[in-house]
Amino acid sequence: MTKLEAKSSFQIPLIDFSKYLHGTLEEKAACVSEIISGFTTSGFLYLTNSGLSPANAFEWSRQYFALPKSVKDKHPNVNKEANRGYSGMGVEKVTNLDLDSKDEASIAKLRAAVPDLKESLEIGSDAGRYPAKPWKNHYPDTELPDFGEAMRAFYESCDELHHELLCAVAEGLGLDRDFFKQYVTAGDHVLRLLHYPVVSKQVLEQPGTVRAGSHTDYGTVTLLFQDMSGGLQVRTPEGEWQDVEPIEGAVVINSGDMLQIWTNDVIKSTNHRVVSPPSAPTTDDGSFSARYSIAYFAHPDHDRLVNTIETCFDEQRPKKYSPIYPGEWMVNRLTATY
Repeated sequence: MTKLEAKSSFQIPLIDFSKYLHGTLEEKAACVSEIISGFTTSGFLYLTNSGLSPANAFEWSRQYFALPKSVKDKHPNVNKEANRGYSGMGVEKVTNLDLDSKDEASIAKLRAAVPDLKESLEIGSDAGRYPAKPWKNHYPDTELPDFGEAMRAFYESCDELHHELLCAVAEGLGLDRDFFKQYVTAGDHVLRLLHYPVVSKQVLEQPGTVRAGSHTDYGTVTLLFQDMSGGLQVRTPEGEWQDVEPIEGAVVINSGDMLQIWTNDVIKSTNHRVVSPPSAPTTDDGSFSARYSIAYFAHPDHDRLVNTIETCFDEQRPKKYSPIYPGEWMVNRLTATY
């Protein structure tokens, strides 16, 4: 395992996942250990040789966001439970600040003052594979006829990698390899295409203005594919913000709230945000260039009760969380982040 240089003891490990997928028993065990080490310290990993390439998905994403706003606005993301469709610039403000109070007025005020500078398309599981799901995805079939098929294929590939990761986590926790399998059968995951448009240096450097505000993810694991422009940061235990610099060919993986709850804080769900890129502006007029990323948010089935794993609490480490339904947790978090 290689660790990148960091300003503090907080480090994100660089892990060759092929050792888990195709390695010897010793290599698999070592890879599992590295994954658990990353998730229990920083909550983040760089994963190489995952067998998954985002190149085609990025090309389709660029084509989608280049469509006229009138086309994208035909299918807005307005149903928090479904979480499918388009969110335009300024619609979302990601933050955990009001999570406890759920003060809608304060959230609206924060969003109006410093909205996140991005647009996104949320894509859920395909209704054909999960017929119990009442919602359909919204694809611009007229303008981009093959877009939906490409997104479905990439969604399924992300789902396969997410399952392998959860198997590795289960092994690392001393559980049966398929422990989490029973909890991820309903397809309650979200693939999010993100576009951070060109923005002037003056706008992005105003106090409180970010491309995506500080937050944790509320599922199990997130697979993040980012271009090479940079801007992603994680918050260290000392309260400092550290850059998660893009690495060619590496997927950024972070653990979410559900794994933290499941493991009684053994696994960390770490705050992160997107700010101005660390490099100089690249456009001719001195603006920061556009940024594209794709995130796959893996969630437990919304109606399956999540209870702290028995091996993760004892007298010395008391149980901190009551049983919770992931769907309830997600809706509460969306109330605080939209």
